[in-house]
Amino acid sequence: MEEFMKTLTEQMRCVKARNGVARELTDHIADQAEAYEHAGMKHEEAVEKAVHEMGDPVEIGVSMDRIHRPQADWKMMLLTFVLSIAGIFCMVPVYGLEIVPKQLLIMLAAFAVILAVYFIDYSILGRMGVTAYFVLTVFLWLTKNFYFQMVNGRVPAMAVLVYLYVPVFAGILYQLRRRGYRAVLAAVAVIGITMFFALSFSSVLGSIFNLYVVMITMTGAAAAKGMFGRQKKGMTVLTAAAGLLPLVYVLIAACSNKNSFRMRRIMAFLNWSQYQNEEGYFYKVIHDILNHTKLVGGGTMEFLEQYPIDSAMASEMMPLVIVYLYGFIVGILLIGLLALLLVRAFLIMCAQKNQLGFLVSMSCFLVIFLNCVEGFLVSFAMLPLTTTTLPFLTRGASTAFVYAVFIGLILSVHRYEKVLTAECCASPHEPKWKLCIKVERR
Repeated sequence: MEEFMKTLTEQMRCVKARNGVARELTDHIADQAEAYEHAGMKHEEAVEKAVHEMGDPVEIGVSMDRIHRPQADWKMMLLTFVLSIAGIFCMVPVYGLEIVPKQLLIMLAAFAVILAVYFIDYSILGRMGVTAYFVLTVFLWLTKNFYFQMVNGRVPAMAVLVYLYVPVFAGILYQLRRRGYRAVLAAVAVIGITMFFALSFSSVLGSIFNLYVVMITMTGAAAAKGMFGRQKKGMTVLTAAAGLLPLVYVLIAACSNKNSFRMRRIMAFLNWSQYQNEEGYFYKVIHDILNHTKLVGGGTMEFLEQYPIDSAMASEMMPLVIVYLYGFIVGILLIGLLALLLVRAFLIMCAQKNQLGFLVSMSCFLVIFLNCVEGFLVSFAMLPLTTTTLPFLTRGASTAFVYAVFIGLILSVHRYEKVLTAECCASPHEPKWKLCIKVERR
């Protein structure tokens, strides 16, 4: 049987798939041989007959090679390229032609990151989740204190860099599988620690809130799919309770101090006309700009500069600026392209049978989806004003590289979708080597 398996797996070009296919076929041969032994055959004869009935190992190996091999998602790559070019095109009226060379270099570097992450096996997150978490924390601390400069008491790049905790957290959740309620408590503890680090690195509460929502959602999804154990309902309820309690506390604290700055901003959002000379002024600006927007083109930066929308503010309100400068139709087309990218990422996530692949693709999809929805809603005064980081539309290398990592991970998950189909059902602490002794009576 060893020679049969060796010849079979040699026909498969994807090395990662060989062990899984060999294990699956070996189990099938063992089951068939056991049936022959029950029928009265000797062990050696039963195994030989079961192997012989499998057929030609070369033909089987070629068939397995066609099934279990990496696959590229050209549709998502094309969408990423089109959106990157469209983002640069939309930035020109705001920042001038001088931004094009810089953004082209950032785009090329971002695609290099996508390809690098695409070809690196994402399963490393499942093996080294805790280590990656520690390395990322040290990296963020070093970059904040020794690389980036503070602007108005904060580091703007950190608002998007903290999202890198999300795919690392997916690896940690994978390492916690089959540990029961302890896994849920450990995941909640990791979320709490992450919130502490994220708050110390970034003072943008919108990013912290999104990070919290994504991580709690991932934990709930893992519990609901039975990754932690069979008590799926109880673990899901525990996760929901752990996730809602801090939100309830924040809501009560905000309502108890009605004169606080954040409470006034919420009231201004709900009734901007009453507060249009105070916190509601930006909502008045947004409505004025939308009232002057046409179906196609017609807008100028001179009009926007009458309002407090400079180049820095335009980066955070890019959907509003694009719609005003190019018209509602261009805005709808842009939303459609982003929607296609999100739908493709969602389909890749839903197609995953591999638990780690599901968690990693889900983490990346949720971050991109949440930021896209938030960015457009904030730009059109449908959510309270906050700092947003939109993929392809927010300028800056940090934003481009972080989203490049997410897209690369989604493509990597899809690449190995048909390769990593069988997961080991053994404990994560199972030893790599086993000593098997078989005693036969002669």
